[in-house]
Amino acid sequence: MAEQTGRGAPQTFYWYDYETFGVNPRRDRPAQFAGRRTNLDLTPAGEGEVFYCRPPMDQLPSPESALLTGITPQLCAEKGLNEAEFSQRVFERLNTPGTISIGYNTLGFDDEVNRFLFWRNFLDPYTHSWQQGCSRWDLFPLVCAAWALRGDGIVWPQWQDLVDVYPKARGRSGVCFKLEFLTKANGVGHDHAHDALSDVHATIGLARLLVEKEPRLWQWALENRTTQKVHEALADRKPVVWVTPRFGVARGCTGIVACLHQEKHDCWMWDLTADPTLLRTLSFEELRRRIKLPHTDPEALPIRKLKANASPFVCANLRVLSPERAARYGIDLAVAAENIRKFQELAPLVAPALADVLSDRFANEDAAPVTNPDASLYQGFPSRNDKLAFARIRASSPEQLKAAAASGEIHFDDPQFAELLLRYRARNWPETLSEEEAQHWRAFCRSRLIEGADRAITLQKYFDEIDALQASPRYEDEAHQEILGALYDWGEYLGSAAE
Repeated sequence: MAEQTGRGAPQTFYWYDYETFGVNPRRDRPAQFAGRRTNLDLTPAGEGEVFYCRPPMDQLPSPESALLTGITPQLCAEKGLNEAEFSQRVFERLNTPGTISIGYNTLGFDDEVNRFLFWRNFLDPYTHSWQQGCSRWDLFPLVCAAWALRGDGIVWPQWQDLVDVYPKARGRSGVCFKLEFLTKANGVGHDHAHDALSDVHATIGLARLLVEKEPRLWQWALENRTTQKVHEALADRKPVVWVTPRFGVARGCTGIVACLHQEKHDCWMWDLTADPTLLRTLSFEELRRRIKLPHTDPEALPIRKLKANASPFVCANLRVLSPERAARYGIDLAVAAENIRKFQELAPLVAPALADVLSDRFANEDAAPVTNPDASLYQGFPSRNDKLAFARIRASSPEQLKAAAASGEIHFDDPQFAELLLRYRARNWPETLSEEEAQHWRAFCRSRLIEGADRAITLQKYFDEIDALQASPRYEDEAHQEILGALYDWGEYLGSAAE
């Protein structure tokens, strides 16, 4: 049965997936979106749907991404919606009251695509995670937890067994969590990996397998996915079992941890397999130095950041990790229990110094200011006046926006949004630009395509990459060569359009 949200809307899952023209969700653009709604018992509540997005004129696709998906920019130009309409469709589906938006590694990738897509198109990047009973979930952490803590009824593919069908598996060992191999190993239909709708159906099939094999784990994870539940589990520096690939497959992706310091949803966790009394022996400068070291460095402190609003798998009941599994992963439960006692005594004493060190470290991770308005989502929240302008922009027709721009009617407190509005109009309705605006847009496109502004790939690098891929034996077959030829044509088209 469908659960009811606090606002009375029935809860449903909306399973979705993107195929994109690159691997950076903040910069690269969506090519294809697919989704399907189900009830919480995974019965269909609608048909699967697919739509494409027209590629931008100011940015080149990643050739390797196009080879992986088989989607060319020409296909998206022919079948696609402009980005304004594309973003609106996605926004409506994820913001339907009671929607739990979910996929496979969606919070690691696809939801960043959502946020920056919405941002570029003057839609709220966050409402789908909290408003009108909406929330987010991700099947990937639960799959990792099923393998790490239970999962005996599920077949887990191994990297070393995949070399013949997946050359990138060479040199790797241990469990493979890639969706296409998990589904194949367990007889879940997945006809076309890296086709968005096929990936959606495969993800739903994998969820059904989890419900069948591990129903109690599934139900627990569903009920404890929210930010509030995660914060409750971490409160008062309580120890929790945290399953995440950050700990590595050899250690079962599993740690027993407790929260040292928290800033909103960012929680810095101490690995309780390590003795926390070390913290009392280090000076402020030594703390600062060792916190900044990569985890592969033997001097690095065992501190990892957990994002409470990203549905991590954390469980305050430490018995979820059996002694047998702990021993298999090299986790000494007796040592962890002693370190828990030490941590509870020590943490309040070192918390102030650690707060200063951790705040200093992470506040400066992205110290360089973002000057590109397309990518400035995390630079601060828009003012109330700017949000009202966003709503007006989304409610206006292209002709109304043209008139408003000509008359100067739309005012922003933050001047970057004036540039973002011009780009929004140019990408979606270039025919409405004045001659002066069109010249500005062409100059902007040239700055990206020729000079590599905003870290964009230049035409020269793009063509060099295509040449190298065409000469590679991995892509010598006719289908791949056709895609590479289409990509070359697209580069020439964008280059001529920017002149």
